[in-house]
This record gives sequence, structure tokens and C-alpha cells, in this order.
Amino acid sequence: MHETRNDTALSRRGFFKAAALGGAGLAGATMLSGCAPAAPSSSGVAAGGDNLAATGEPSFLTAPAPVGADEIAETVDVDVLVIGSGIAGAVTASSCTEQGLKVFLVEKAEAPRNIGLDYGLVNPSIMAEKDIEPVDVYEVVRDHMEKSCHRCRGDKVYRFMSESGAAGDWYLEKARGYGFVPEVIAMKSNSDHFKNYVHVVELWPDEGTVTDDGDWYAATKAMIANLQQEVVTAGGEYRNLTEAVQLLTDGGRVTGAVCKNEDGYLQVNAAKGVVLAAGDYAADPEMLSYYTAWDFDSFDPDFFINESTGTGDGHKMGLWAGAAMQPGPHPLMTFMAYAYSYLRVNNLGQRYVNEDTGYTGGGNAQLIQPAGASWAIWDDKWREELPAQMPYAGGMSWDQDGRRIQDPWTPEGEEALAFSWETESGLLVQADSLEELAGAMGLAPEATETFLATVKRYNELVDAGDTDFGKRPELMAKIEQPPFYGLRMNVELGVSVGGLTTNADSECLTEAGEVIPGLYAVGNNAGGLFGIDYNEVTIPGISLGRCVTFGWLLGKHLAK
Repeated sequence: MHETRNDTALSRRGFFKAAALGGAGLAGATMLSGCAPAAPSSSGVAAGGDNLAATGEPSFLTAPAPVGADEIAETVDVDVLVIGSGIAGAVTASSCTEQGLKVFLVEKAEAPRNIGLDYGLVNPSIMAEKDIEPVDVYEVVRDHMEKSCHRCRGDKVYRFMSESGAAGDWYLEKARGYGFVPEVIAMKSNSDHFKNYVHVVELWPDEGTVTDDGDWYAATKAMIANLQQEVVTAGGEYRNLTEAVQLLTDGGRVTGAVCKNEDGYLQVNAAKGVVLAAGDYAADPEMLSYYTAWDFDSFDPDFFINESTGTGDGHKMGLWAGAAMQPGPHPLMTFMAYAYSYLRVNNLGQRYVNEDTGYTGGGNAQLIQPAGASWAIWDDKWREELPAQMPYAGGMSWDQDGRRIQDPWTPEGEEALAFSWETESGLLVQADSLEELAGAMGLAPEATETFLATVKRYNELVDAGDTDFGKRPELMAKIEQPPFYGLRMNVELGVSVGGLTTNADSECLTEAGEVIPGLYAVGNNAGGLFGIDYNEVTIPGISLGRCVTFGWLLGKHLAK
């Protein structure tokens, strides 16, 4: 089973094929009629342009009309309502259940959609079991904060870094109980330029645990289903195809929500609180335009793909209840096809970046190029050149994606897995001359001339030192031996990771920094862990890692 899993692992290097974490539906705030919705912070927020409502404010800031009491067909009383049953919501629900709380878990879709498989955890026990040295928590906190320009919340960053090991132990023990084999995947970089600190953990199915049918995320989806079942087994409820449509408040406290399914409206009263775990907002064009700095309409769709399905339901609900958004512009989770540190050129044939950068930084650099377009260029010497790049390239060794720490990397595996997939997908082209390669890339005649000059200049810098962009010498390699390769660099927007302002206990806060009693947010509904962009360079797999960590912690917090 492991061999089968490893054979498909490298598909992540191209398109990021998954969608956002599943979540709740449109959400409003009952008992808030007559109250102006809380506006998000204007600091650094991009204008919404044509998407703004006639009032000058985006339409999503206006709460819907309350559902009347006479429309409620069913009422349920529980301790905790969790809205959204993706990994963040399912973990939170499981943790609450384990603490003896009665949970009502709702999901607007038939099943939540999952985006990841790598768990980034700081010092879980499995690392010691593999004789991996522990991480200095204080060092990694400082690094994360510095790479975020201190625009994220230090209390949340420290809580994650210091507690994710224990949370991971709890989660992995559950996974073992369900028949999964946690494996440590080699992702740690030795780079002192873009250092990351941990290997990641993946759940590999043992024989008969789950049938993946080629689904990259089958194991995570199966774990989510197991956690959902825990809620039901303990006497709680899980209802899919059920969307939250309005929050309920009483004296400033969130007390529950009105939900809707095929049977009509139901009111869920939650004595301990409501948890927003409804995923991201990147599939809502108005929110994406309003909260981020990017003009996505200007990007060539061949080079930019928005994979999100999240429509910001939890964010809207929180705003309508008076919660604040983290200051903008908001960070995004972007990925790009792997290319190590090879030469990058734009559609004009120009080199535009020091290629020794992380995939997030590399993606950001690409998005400010004409049409957001970029190509990676290398030649037939790649088999000899890659081993020198692996500890450094991009701050993350994409060659190692899906490879257990005990498994060797081989050029044969690279060619059979990565190159074959990129070729079949149409991303990778090759030619026997640079002129032919430019044609295969679709460069215009003027751009082709510039491209040839760029390669000539790059080859000169390999000998002289990179006085143009300052790339380290050990990552420079001449492009001179055919066949030549060009990889179309797709930037993929996985999800938005900006969210509601929460403290380290996942409590939602107002613009004034006051706690909104009874309202919590986790996963991509919660902001504060990322400041500038999706900083996975420090902790690969931090997205699932934070879902597990804060979900586990929130269950214990709500039980107090």
C-alpha cells in the first residue's frame, strides 16, 4: 500500500487539485436587525471596484433579514454548534465530544471538501521516534513572526508552535486507532536562506483502511468521516446538506444559529458557544477583490488557477455578529509547479527573480509579471544538478514531496513520476534548441530574442557570479546541453487564509479587541496566524497542523 501511495505522491507538484475545506452556508445574525454590521478594518484593504454595492460598501456587509420565529420547524438544544465539518470543524467537534460536550455539527455540502494531507507539527512524539532532533520553539516563533513582518498575532503563533506537538500526538493516536500508519515525510530544508524547521506527517492507509481510488486526499477525508462519527456515537448530531443561515444572539452573546435544510429551518441553541469552521472566501469574487491586493482579472488563466470553493459564509456570519476581520490586505495560500531553483523567465523572455525563493514568494513574484506568466528553464544535465539543489531550492525540497525520510530520491523516480505527469498535463515542453523551446512556449518573436539573450547572460553569470539578482553560486547551472526544458509555472490559489480576528483561545474579537461571548472561529475562518502570505516556508503543512491544534485546544477550552 505504501508503494502505491508513493507512486502518486508527486501529482501535487503541478496543479493543486483539491478544493477548500467544506463549511456552512450563508450566515446572518438574528436579533441584529436595526444594527449596522461591523465594517472590516480599512487598513490596507483594497477597494472593491465594480463589486461594491450602491451604498459604497460591499454587499456582503449587509446582513439578511432575520428568520421569523414562526418559520422555525425544529429546535435543538446542545452545548456546542460547529458550523462546517472539514478538518478544522471535525477536529473541534471530536475534541468537544471527548470532553463530554454535546455537539451539533452541520455541513452545507453532501460532504466537506478537503485541501491537504501534510500535517505540520512542532515536536510531536513521532519525530523523536524517528530520531529527529527537536525544534527550538522560540527560534521558530521568531522566524515565523519575522517572515510575517509581525503582521500576525504573536499569541496565536506561540500557542500553535508550543502546543501543536501535543495536539499532533492526540490526533495521530486517533489515526492509528482507525488503522492509519503515520509516516514522516522528508520536507525539512537545510537552507539558511529560506529555512523550514520540520518534516511533515502524513497518514498512510494500512491494507483495508481506506480505498483511495487515486484520490490524493482519501486518508484525510476518511479521518474526517471518523471524527464525524465520533460525534454521533457520543449522542451528538451530524447533519450534512444543512447550512447555517443566521446567528442568534442574546445580550451580546452568541447563543446559537438558525440552519436550513430540505425540511425547512431549524434553530440550534448552543449553551457553550458556536464555532465557525466554514472554510475560506476565495470563491467569492467580491470578498476576494475587497480583502486582497491582487487584480486577478488581469492574469492569464493558463498561468493562474483559483481552486477555492469557499464563499466566505463563516466570515460573513462573524462580521454580521460584530466580529472584526484581520487588517488587510489578506494573505492567500498560493502554490506553484515545482522547478527547484532553475532560471525563471516571463512571457517577455526576461529573467525577473532570484530563483532561490519559496513557492509562495516565487508565486508572488510571478503574479506581478505581465499576465502573471512565468516559465522555468533547464537542460539535460538536471540529473547531476538536482542533488546539489535539494537542500536549498525554494526553501522547500519539492523533490521530497511524498517521500518518506527513509526512502531515497532517484533521478529515475523523478523522471517517471514528476516529469511524466508534467508532460502529460501539458505543462512541460522540451526541444533540441533554445529557439525551438521558445516556440513551444509560445513566445513572440521579440520575446524569443530577449529569451535567447537572457539565457546567454545567465550562462555568463554561472561563471562570474550572479551580479544581477544575487543567487547563490551552488544553485547556478548553465543551460547549454539539449534537450532543453520549459515548465509553465502555474500559480494556484488554494484558499484564502485571512480571517476573523481571534485570540489564542479562538474567541472572536470586535474591532475594539473585546471578546464576543459564545463565538469562536477555527481553520480558514480564523485570522492572525499569517501576516503577509501563507508562510509554509517555516512550517510545511502548517494549515492542517493549525486546524488540528486549535480544534483540539478549543474543545478543552469550551469544556471549562
